[in-house]
Amino acid sequence: MTQRIKELLDGDSSAASALGEEIQQRVSSEDFEWAALLGAELARRAAHEGEDSSEHVFLLDRLQTALATTPGQPSLRALMCLPLSLRAGASARTSAERRLAQMVALGHRPSDIVPVVYGEQPGTAASDEFKACLLQELVLNGVAVPEYPLLRSFGEALVTEEHPLAPLPLHLLPTERALLRPTHAPHDWTWALPPAAVEKHSDRPELHVSPEMRRRSAAVDPADITVPEVAEAMSAAVRHWLEESNGTVAAQEFWSASAVSPDDFAAVFERLPLTAWPTGEGRARLHPAGSDRVLQVLLTAAVRSPAYGSGMFGAYGRLAAWRSLGGLVGAAPDTPLHHTAMLVEQAHWFVADPSSDWFHHVAWDLAVAALRPGGQEIAVLTATDTD
Repeated sequence: MTQRIKELLDGDSSAASALGEEIQQRVSSEDFEWAALLGAELARRAAHEGEDSSEHVFLLDRLQTALATTPGQPSLRALMCLPLSLRAGASARTSAERRLAQMVALGHRPSDIVPVVYGEQPGTAASDEFKACLLQELVLNGVAVPEYPLLRSFGEALVTEEHPLAPLPLHLLPTERALLRPTHAPHDWTWALPPAAVEKHSDRPELHVSPEMRRRSAAVDPADITVPEVAEAMSAAVRHWLEESNGTVAAQEFWSASAVSPDDFAAVFERLPLTAWPTGEGRARLHPAGSDRVLQVLLTAAVRSPAYGSGMFGAYGRLAAWRSLGGLVGAAPDTPLHHTAMLVEQAHWFVADPSSDWFHHVAWDLAVAALRPGGQEIAVLTATDTD
């Protein structure tokens, strides 16, 4: 069997293509021993021959995907024996761990995941980083972590070790209610919004500015008080648009001596000196939004890939979305997440249609605004990307 695998790997591109098709057939017929042998051969070649061809990377990807989408402990044990990535470097390993954690959480039952991954059955091994990502992916899928002692104890260990994901709770918060799977949802349901929904942001009625609203808010004179640290926090959910792709982000804060009424926010918004709507351009259509909708938009932006590069996947996407929310409501960086969540619920939220020429109008446009508790501070995050 091993010799046959070597012959296929040594063959031309047509042999590699045939091997890609055979992977699915073998896994579907539960030939996990063959899958493990193929993974071992790919790892051997990468280690001893320095091979990092797109062909071998493609085969490992096919093998991982096939096993990750085939429920059951045998397929999961085989998956845990595979190399994470054939590419060298910490960045490749990090991306592979996050991607695989998301696939496993979506493709396997918690009752199978817990003993294989967290119980570390003989012959399997998973890094703590992979397990930390997988734990948060399970939370995003609505898994009741307290029902699984191994999950709960691992989460507690992350807090002790001050792992980056430790601040995230092991349950969905009220603000995350839009992520809950509906009772009668189809099999392929996901909380992530499609590009068109991310662009539109809200299904609530547009806010129309009336003369009366302008009169009531005439005394409001917002001043730009943006500081780099807060702007960085606000843009956390779309940071990969900047770092990996052609993205542009504008995160701004404003302060007014006179408090802004939520009912008059649209009249104030049209006067803000916003980067995304240069002077002279018509202001965007504005819609009220629930905090859960805004979190869903930010989390989708974090999880989805930008025009170039990869997304953050669920675990670190959730962390980035909450960091953006914290920046938008003015929470200090070290604010406990449950307190940030309280501020998020107390704020008034709005989304704007990306109508100006500042946006690329491709598939990566985002515009959200927060009227912070007290009504004197406004935060606006806009972002766009293109291929």
